[in-house]
Amino acid sequence: MHLPSHLLALTCGLLLPLLFSQLWSPWWVSVPVLVVSLLWLRFKALRSKLGLLLCCLLGVFWAIFWHSYQLDKRLPLALDNQRVTIEARVAGLPEPTLQGWRFLLTDARLADTGDRLPSIRANWFRGEPVVHGEWWRFEATLRRPRGMSNPGSFDYEAWLFAQQIGGLASIRAGERLADAEPRLFDGWRSDLRQRLLGVIAASGQNPRVLALITGDRSVLTRDDWQILQATGTSHLMVISGLHVGTLAASVFALFTLLCRWGRLPWPWPRFWLAAPVALLVAALYSALAGFAVPTQRAVLMVGLVLLSQLLYRRPGAWTLWLAAFCLVILMNPAAPLRAGFWLSFMAVAILLYSLSGRLNLRSWWARLGLPQWVIFIGLWPWLILWGMPGSLSAPLVNLFAIPWVGLLVVPLALTGTLIELLTGYGQVLWLAAWALNLLFELLQWIADWQGPRLLAFAGWLTWLLGLAGVLMLLSPLRRQLWPAALACCLVLFFPLQPRPASGQFWLTVLDVGQGSAVVVQTRQHALLYDAGARFVTGFDLGEAVVHPALLAMGVRRLDTMLLSHADNDHAGGAPAVARLLPVQQVLAGQHEALPAVLDAAACQAGEHWSWDGVRFEVVYSAPAPAPPNERSCVLRVVAANGSAALLPGDLGIRGEYQMLDRPLQASVLLAPHHGSRSSSSYALIRAVAPDWVVFNTGFNNRFGHPHPQVVERYQEFDVEPVYTARSGAVRFELGQGAVAQPQWLWRDRARRFWHEP
Repeated sequence: MHLPSHLLALTCGLLLPLLFSQLWSPWWVSVPVLVVSLLWLRFKALRSKLGLLLCCLLGVFWAIFWHSYQLDKRLPLALDNQRVTIEARVAGLPEPTLQGWRFLLTDARLADTGDRLPSIRANWFRGEPVVHGEWWRFEATLRRPRGMSNPGSFDYEAWLFAQQIGGLASIRAGERLADAEPRLFDGWRSDLRQRLLGVIAASGQNPRVLALITGDRSVLTRDDWQILQATGTSHLMVISGLHVGTLAASVFALFTLLCRWGRLPWPWPRFWLAAPVALLVAALYSALAGFAVPTQRAVLMVGLVLLSQLLYRRPGAWTLWLAAFCLVILMNPAAPLRAGFWLSFMAVAILLYSLSGRLNLRSWWARLGLPQWVIFIGLWPWLILWGMPGSLSAPLVNLFAIPWVGLLVVPLALTGTLIELLTGYGQVLWLAAWALNLLFELLQWIADWQGPRLLAFAGWLTWLLGLAGVLMLLSPLRRQLWPAALACCLVLFFPLQPRPASGQFWLTVLDVGQGSAVVVQTRQHALLYDAGARFVTGFDLGEAVVHPALLAMGVRRLDTMLLSHADNDHAGGAPAVARLLPVQQVLAGQHEALPAVLDAAACQAGEHWSWDGVRFEVVYSAPAPAPPNERSCVLRVVAANGSAALLPGDLGIRGEYQMLDRPLQASVLLAPHHGSRSSSSYALIRAVAPDWVVFNTGFNNRFGHPHPQVVERYQEFDVEPVYTARSGAVRFELGQGAVAQPQWLWRDRARRFWHEP
């Protein structure tokens, strides 16, 4: 049996179901598995080919079975958006947020009936501190896993599914029922974090080093992550495969030397002692990180290498890599839905591909610097695929940051932790914290000079061309292939994306929950109408949703950002967008209430301009002292053929009546004030006479938008509704025909089986 080819076939089978929009029944797959198995037993001459097919089908069967089981464990539909009392145990390491706590609940059940619930990710706004292992009774609103759906943005539902989280909870109140119980490793991990946090706090040092000891990322602030992204060093602040591999190699070498020097009385071969101890230490250190995918990969590869040596086998490096890749997916077929899975495995694969046959490098500079350049070039396609920022300074920064962390900070941190646990002497741990904080000061200086670079995924064809270009640049034939490689890479970094024709415009209403963000694109220009909210937790829709969506749609600068008014759900994300993209001008209703950094000018009724044959008209904007919603700046966009869109912000009935004397006809209407009962008057609907109305609301929002009476009102006029909470982002291409039609609904277009229907 040719092991690599069978591993590859099994891996392909495990990955294939991730492309499905709906899962098949696993029993449908069991039929071809049985047929191929019988053929494999019957025809010896075809066993090689049938064996590959059988491995692939077995992978498909196992993946579908596992995915189906996880979907069945989700929160029941009957409990979606219901306020209930639950009892559950706090799991993992609770994370403090700006306004409360975020943590995982396991062993959850309904307090009144005892019905079991899945693992739940809970947020407790202004709640009490919680500790791993404690039993609590919570009053909470439960929700099924659901996220916003937009081009270029993070797939929250995929992340939850990969974490095997079946429900979400907003905690209203809680009562501790029992103190923490020792729960093997997780309990010890939580206790260790609390103890070390107190030790480091006594020294006055920043506790960032805990991220390298216990895998606790909550000690890193938002500013810390921005520094790491800007310098390409995010991988250093997690317990990574590099750290695990280095620790295992160090322990292996130490025990080998101790046995050789006679310090350890071991009568059998030294390898039999050094190998198990090294693997055990690597596994324990990986457990501190919660067995994240990079550490799983490192432990598996260490174990496979040691096992092959023990069995006197010498499998190739690619076979070991593929075996670890396959084993991780076997344990969790949803692991490939996380960026860390691909970045970890691809980093190793790139090094194997690029550095094979180059171990005779004589220069220490080449030995140290070449891997950095290889990783820098090779990971760009994967960063783009996952919408993650890269750094142009990463190769030079990692040249000194990797040895500083790997050879100084991590050994000091682990040694200091061991010394503190045994003797209570914390000075070595303080030294590790000081060394890491010193590195952060230098990284801060570099980050101020060079920010992160975020590129958009522009389609599979463009991405595959870019990947081919990168592989050519890293191949032994790069000198002969560099013209073709450069051309492919330019397509990756500067993709050619479709644009509207002259006289036409594209209107994209983004899914930003209970808020508003609309992108208007003409041939050469782009306008953003509202920018979503920024929440008290620090989550910013301008940064997390609007900016990635703009990049995915080919927008590299905004000619105008028009904010209807200063309410948070319309303007909260505007500063982040202005920081991340060049914005030529900002217009706004209620402009004086916006942050000074936006330098917003007042939106004036009657103002108009034309871009590429498309006319933009400010239809209405009430001056102060009108109420905030009534000061919404109303924008009408008209294509060359007369088809138009009307964007009224949060305008109420009072404002609607005041602008009826202006031209309002439009094919597409953004529902005023998200479809509240205080808007969308009969007079406005008659004046606009839309074909479509878009309700930009949050799913099961607490305001009840859109109001049923408003929906009925539009139905009386035969206006077709679109709900962004259900459809995700929606695009209309106006100016192409007499009747506007949605060109795509993003939730349907990007649907996979783990997405809520």
